[in-house]
Amino acid sequence: MKFSESKTIELKEKYAKSMLKTVSAFSNYHDGTIYIGINDKGDVVGFPKINEEKIVIENTINTTITPKPFFDMNILEIEDKRILEIIVYKGDNGPYYYQNVAYMRNDTSTIPVDGSNLTRLLLNSKNLTYDQLKVNKIDLSFNYLENKLSSILNVKEVNQAILTTLGLYNDNTYNNGALLLADNGGLNQSFVDIARFKLDSNTFMDRQCFENQSILQYFDRIISYFELQYPPYQIIDGVRRTTKEQIPLIAFREAVTNAIVHRDYLLNTGVQMAMFDNRIEIVSPGGLPSGMDEEQYIKGLTSISRNPNVANVFFRLKLIERFGTGIKRIIDSYAQYKIHPSFEIKQSQIRVILPVTNFDYKKLDKKEAIMAYLHAYPKSSRKSIENAIQIDKSSLIRRLNGLEKLGYVQKSGNGPSTLYFCK
Repeated sequence: MKFSESKTIELKEKYAKSMLKTVSAFSNYHDGTIYIGINDKGDVVGFPKINEEKIVIENTINTTITPKPFFDMNILEIEDKRILEIIVYKGDNGPYYYQNVAYMRNDTSTIPVDGSNLTRLLLNSKNLTYDQLKVNKIDLSFNYLENKLSSILNVKEVNQAILTTLGLYNDNTYNNGALLLADNGGLNQSFVDIARFKLDSNTFMDRQCFENQSILQYFDRIISYFELQYPPYQIIDGVRRTTKEQIPLIAFREAVTNAIVHRDYLLNTGVQMAMFDNRIEIVSPGGLPSGMDEEQYIKGLTSISRNPNVANVFFRLKLIERFGTGIKRIIDSYAQYKIHPSFEIKQSQIRVILPVTNFDYKKLDKKEAIMAYLHAYPKSSRKSIENAIQIDKSSLIRRLNGLEKLGYVQKSGNGPSTLYFCK
């Protein structure tokens, strides 16, 4: 039987105190198993004096990991050799420290938890979200919030009672949600950076950076800038003139609110937006919230908000629909145009790509058209590229192969299922 290390499996030829860091990591983030008596190659070598060592290891874990973790220990017999199996369970009372340091797994390695992840662990242990964390601020103003509440909900004054109702003030103390919605919250990572390009990032046209304001003001300013950059257009269908959108406003609004409201504010970076002639790319700091997978995110099967108090304010102001429906609305808004948005989900960010509905790739040089199309529609089939830029199959394959050799394009899969994307 061959073993291999992974994010949830650690192999040790013999007991070493470094193993305790992994106990901390598994306790903090996810269940995991440590095998003692198996070397790095995955070969079973056995664990001498296993009964005596088992007691020592159990006592060491209980006395050096704080708070006490949850684990089981089993003696297994494999290939006529005995090994020790330690199953560590994710705890609910973390962070779990070894020698005053909390640890996490990074693939097959165990590393110390950094500042933002440690804060995240502390919040999870207290069943708190970032926007619920109390702050030492007393001089906040809420003029922009007051104007929005007045126009939408007929609220005349934002006082402590209103702030308490909105979940922004409790026990005579503001929280991070209040800082985000205040005129002068002063959170360094709360900003939105917009760059306007032509067709690629080499042709820069304009830049807007919104900072040191209420995120409600960010939202309004972003929408205004968007409407200037992508005005509606008209088509004539027979005798009728129909107004169409370059990018569906519903899609853009939902993508913006998701990026501002549901982003991870523990990461010290802002929301990034790149506006091109054929697409908009919106990058939100932070991957999916814990407990949500990619299918749930795309289909709106569950609603998990990183910042529920802030989301509630946006909901009350009718800036977002019912929680959990945003991504579906983005997708549905493109249905009439027979094109689709794209979502790129990574551990540290989510990228939403909204293509321009009326962009004509046929007017471009073929190489430029291929690159532009793949930026707007990552992981596209050969057939879809062929149809969009109106090029014959053999010419497209030759050009794709050339771009791949130059390192501009990559592909995945084989045969008809091959997909192309920009590097």
